[in-house]
Amino acid sequence: MSLRITSGQFGGRVVKSVPSLRPMMDKVRKALFDILGDKVSSASVADLFAGSGAIGIEALSRGASRAIFVDKDRVHYNLIKENLANLGISDLAAVRLMTVEDFIAANEYPYDLVVAAPWYDELPDITGWEKLLAEGGILVLEHRSSNEPPANDNLRILDHKKYGDTALTFYTGV
Repeated sequence: MSLRITSGQFGGRVVKSVPSLRPMMDKVRKALFDILGDKVSSASVADLFAGSGAIGIEALSRGASRAIFVDKDRVHYNLIKENLANLGISDLAAVRLMTVEDFIAANEYPYDLVVAAPWYDELPDITGWEKLLAEGGILVLEHRSSNEPPANDNLRILDHKKYGDTALTFYTGV
C-alpha cells in the first residue's frame, strides 16, 4: 500500500503505508495543506499518531523547516524512518517511538503546526495540548465528522471542515 504526496518538493512521490493504517485520504490531506497555505513554510511541525508519516512528509515537501513524528507502534516507527530515508530527508526529521501522552509530557519546545490523526474511532482528550503550540501556532485534529470536536479551555476553534465522514478541526491558543 502506498500514498502519494500531493504537492511541493516531493509532489507525486510515493510513501509506503501498511494495511493496518487508515491514513488521511489524499484529498483531505491536500485540503488541509491548501487551507494552511503559507503557514507551513519554515514551520516546525509535529505529526502525532504519525502512522506512515505522510502528513509530516507533506509538510516538509511544502517547505516546513523540520518535523517530528510520534507513534507508539514499532512497525509505524520503522515505516516512517524508511519513508524519510527514501526521500533523503531524515536530517529534517526526528521520529519518536512513544505515546502522544508521553510526548506531550516530555515536550521540550513548541511547534508552529501540530497535526493529530488518531485512530478514527478514538477521539483524544486534548487537555494540555496547548503547550505544544508556539505563539500563533495551529493544532489540527482529524476525527469523524459525526463527532463533536473535543474542547480545551486553553484552545479556541479557528475552523471546522467536513469531508464526508472525516472532519478537520483547527485550533489555536487563547
